[in-house]
Amino acid sequence: MKILVNFKSGFKQTFIVPKGMLTVDFRNMAREIGGNIESIEFSLPSSRQQKSTNSRARLSESVIRMPDKG
Repeated sequence: MKILVNFKSGFKQTFIVPKGMLTVDFRNMAREIGGNIESIEFSLPSSRQQKSTNSRARLSESVIRMPDKG
């Protein structure tokens, strides 16, 4: 899965993450690379029923805001 991480510094980095990687492990790795995280955007392929007639899968994007660690 491709994940775009937006860091609070303004830096952006795209990661290719294996399915089995735990969210906590990914978050810790991303923080080590770029610092505090502003948001994470990931793309998931749509289900088979939502595919266009030309058989190209559309991607739906989601944005997750990381809570500040308190």
